[in-house]
Amino acid sequence: MAMSSILNADDIKKALDAFAVADSFDHKKFFEILGLRAKSADDVKKVFTVLDADNSGYIEEEELKFVLKGFAKDGRDLTDKETKAFLKAADKDGDGKIGVDGKQKHAIVLPDKLQRQKCVEMTHSYLCR
Repeated sequence: MAMSSILNADDIKKALDAFAVADSFDHKKFFEILGLRAKSADDVKKVFTVLDADNSGYIEEEELKFVLKGFAKDGRDLTDKETKAFLKAADKDGDGKIGVDGKQKHAIVLPDKLQRQKCVEMTHSYLCR
């Protein structure tokens, strides 16, 4: 499944362009530009599935490094520093991966305009928005 079938192609381009320079990636701002806050839980699961390149049910550090390529083939690789910061923010149990497991909850926090957070259940993971 192509990411452009889930998300707006112009938003994907804007998000990738905003973080084209190495060490500029901010996952919260990236997801905000993509408009993920407005997406349904089902669409968020679809995005997760596309990013889970090996279909393991987890996004491991090696997959996370190439996460921008999941949005567009010409997306750049994250630097090691960006990858580790992103993983640290999303890996709430410290197992080195972001995933869907009944015993784990992982969150990527996306601030809304009023600085409130709502969580949308995403199988057994949560995308906070």
